[in-house]
Amino acid sequence: MTDYRTFKVTLKNVFAASLVAIFIFTGPTCSTSFALEIDDLDDDKPEVKPEAELKKIPKKLVPALPMPSLKGPKRTVAVGKFSTIGSFSQKYGNWDIGGGLAAMLTTELLKSDRFVVLERAHLSKVLSEQEMKAGGIVKPGTGPKLGQLAGVQLLIYGAVTEFSTDDSGGGLSLGVSGIGGLPFSLGGAQESNSGKVAMDIRVVDTTTGEVLESHTVSHKVSDSAFNISGGYSGISLGGNKFKKTPLGEATRGTIQKAVLAIIGTAARKPWTGLVVGVDGRDIVINAGLRSGLKKGDMFMIERVGKVFTDPSTGEVLGVNRKELGVLRLSNVKDKLSFGGYMPLSNDFPKRGDTIVIMKN
Repeated sequence: MTDYRTFKVTLKNVFAASLVAIFIFTGPTCSTSFALEIDDLDDDKPEVKPEAELKKIPKKLVPALPMPSLKGPKRTVAVGKFSTIGSFSQKYGNWDIGGGLAAMLTTELLKSDRFVVLERAHLSKVLSEQEMKAGGIVKPGTGPKLGQLAGVQLLIYGAVTEFSTDDSGGGLSLGVSGIGGLPFSLGGAQESNSGKVAMDIRVVDTTTGEVLESHTVSHKVSDSAFNISGGYSGISLGGNKFKKTPLGEATRGTIQKAVLAIIGTAARKPWTGLVVGVDGRDIVINAGLRSGLKKGDMFMIERVGKVFTDPSTGEVLGVNRKELGVLRLSNVKDKLSFGGYMPLSNDFPKRGDTIVIMKN
């Protein structure tokens, strides 16, 4: 006796072959129209929704990269604007790509536990002016210095230069007609299973406005495990669904590489802080436990003197610094510290003077 499932599969094959034959002999101008997925004849197979497709994607195609250690206190950083190019800004018109990636970078810098990260919302006006300086819109040497106003040592800004998928399609769609008005198709278009993101980032010394280093970072993901039937429609940038897409995984990889590059730059830039003021016999500075300072740490207190700039570009070429004395911490709070002062000159420290860590 013929097995029922074998009979059903045979019937499906005969039915599909008959429809293709109808299409070949009657041509695309055939008057009746229907579209039925052949697999719909198998009532044992559940329908797969676009949302369900996202759940099939492996959660960690991009493994977390190990973060190198950063000697000395944590550097205080702020992430500025990230610009985007017009082409993919138009393609993903409802996404703030530059703002979104800047926010993701801020989060990853915090998670690295290597930096004190100040939120842009608290520094928006100062950051805007600093960014205009960096972009040449405002003449260097004018306006407030971010380092003096907020204690930020490094400003990170840049541009998203690539944010793309390789769109692909395949299969055969049959617009044939005929039986009972049922819809039918063979194959169909499928969203790309790859994504690539690239960024140019710059790390700026907020005291001088000097660009310390520039980095280009990128990451590409391509894996057959990705299968997003509904594309990126209805997915929000940075959301949980986005993170499980090829573009989301590429973004994750790029951001991780950016954090590694920033750690490398910070390691080559000595930690500095600022004198907040004087409390009796103690000097008060703008860093404490959250920056990794501890009782007994020693610093040189310096005063910035004449700043030498290029007359044509305004670029800072050098700075004269005068050593005032040595500070040894005796009381460390969360965001500030107190310490005794051993003078090396007749000039007493004042608010805004720079502190540089010394080896014990």
